[in-house]
Amino acid sequence: MASSSEDLSRRPYAHRTAATPTKHALTRSQSSSVSPKRATLPPIQTIIQIPEDQVWGLRKEDLRNYFLALQGYILHPYPLGPLSPPPTNLESKPSGPADLPPLLKLPIEIRTLVYTHLLPPSCSPPIRGPHPRQLQNYIHLSQPIPSNLLRLNHQIRSEALPLLYGSPSQTVYIKIDYNVWVHKTRRSDLILTSALTSCIRNINLSIHLGSEKRANRPVGETYARLQEVKKGIKKLDKWLSGADIQRMEISWQEPPQTFTWPQKKEVLDGLRAIRAVSVLPGEINWGLDWNKGRRFRFEVEYLKELERVEQSD
Repeated sequence: MASSSEDLSRRPYAHRTAATPTKHALTRSQSSSVSPKRATLPPIQTIIQIPEDQVWGLRKEDLRNYFLALQGYILHPYPLGPLSPPPTNLESKPSGPADLPPLLKLPIEIRTLVYTHLLPPSCSPPIRGPHPRQLQNYIHLSQPIPSNLLRLNHQIRSEALPLLYGSPSQTVYIKIDYNVWVHKTRRSDLILTSALTSCIRNINLSIHLGSEKRANRPVGETYARLQEVKKGIKKLDKWLSGADIQRMEISWQEPPQTFTWPQKKEVLDGLRAIRAVSVLPGEINWGLDWNKGRRFRFEVEYLKELERVEQSD
């Protein structure tokens, strides 16, 4: 009996000791299964030559693999082979020409005409577009961009987007609002690159400082609202820093008898950095029925002074 009790007491111990090698064996097998994944990381030469526009379209798994490859190279540097020159034009042929869509087999000049003709006519009201993280609100487009075209191929997307945003008939509607609550709570992670924003030619800018009635005008909030609008204009100037704006139409909305002309002029002067060729007035609402004097006036003629000054040789 004593021997049987001793055997029973030893069984758990024997079971535990037997389980230990099994766990180690699983650990080794798991570690061996991970090593092939690390071996399939892309080469550093491939990562270095990825264009900026393509980075924003990568999957999370690809971003992780690229990060691990760069991290391994930084921790353990090794000599790199000669880098192949990146493609310099849009007609660079990929490795598999048989897999190309029929559209990409056409010359770039014909593809450009196709992209331009696929842009639908202007609509009213404008269609809501994306909400870039750099701006305070959604942008709206006078001509909606055909999304089916952009889903065909990455090269088609990179070729078509600059043409569709920069079409002479395309107008980008932008609103600068003192109320940035929606921007801070609903803004997206979308970032339109400078290669795309530099193609924009026509904008319709709406500056919104409030729409209260005269009895409820925000007397104690004038400074705060002006500061938020100025911040929005600075963001817009930076967003359009590389664009050659041909036409800018400015709309204005404010409560009556709230903002003086020097305050309005200070806001408008921030738009000089856009350097638009033509600046036109849009819907200007500054409470004309109540503001009989000149203190709260809006000088529409001043918008002409915001136009680009051509330097003579």
